[in-house]
Amino acid sequence: SSFLSGLNAEKQFADRFFSEVIFLDTKIYMCVYNFVQKHKALHKPIIFINDMSPKVMMVLFYGMMPILAIRLDPRIFAFAAMPLIELVLVTRFRNKIDRPRPFDVLDVTPLENHSSGHSFPSLHCSSSFVITTSLFYINTTLGIIGLVVSIFVALSRLFAGVHYPSDILAGIVIGLLFGTPYLFL
Repeated sequence: SSFLSGLNAEKQFADRFFSEVIFLDTKIYMCVYNFVQKHKALHKPIIFINDMSPKVMMVLFYGMMPILAIRLDPRIFAFAAMPLIELVLVTRFRNKIDRPRPFDVLDVTPLENHSSGHSFPSLHCSSSFVITTSLFYINTTLGIIGLVVSIFVALSRLFAGVHYPSDILAGIVIGLLFGTPYLFL
């Protein structure tokens, strides 16, 4: 009986904790959303950055592949491995979680049309940050460029209205965790 009451207390704590996190997440999202909506001059730059920054990350990642291959650099396998593994596993995880996007549940309109669901974690962020770690593995300057672009990816996803802050933070953490093996190579 005391075991069951202990489990019940833990469940109540977890429910309260996650309720508070969701409340805070929504409050921060709405503050950012309202700020962006009040400053129409930001819309085009946000849309541009939201569209271009992930493409820059892909160019950095896929652009390094042929360079490493031509040089017969054995690091190509490690360079490619973690971003590809992250992409597959995070995509599967997102499909299982299937968190609604803010515009699915709130009375908001994102700056760009976007498909519904699969909000948590941000795949753009997790992919960008694991690619950043792979770039650091190859070249510090490329890693710094990747980090700056990844920050733009993360901020633009929030400012465009397609992710909650927790989606973005989780994506960053997951990307960095998948990149951790590069510290040991």
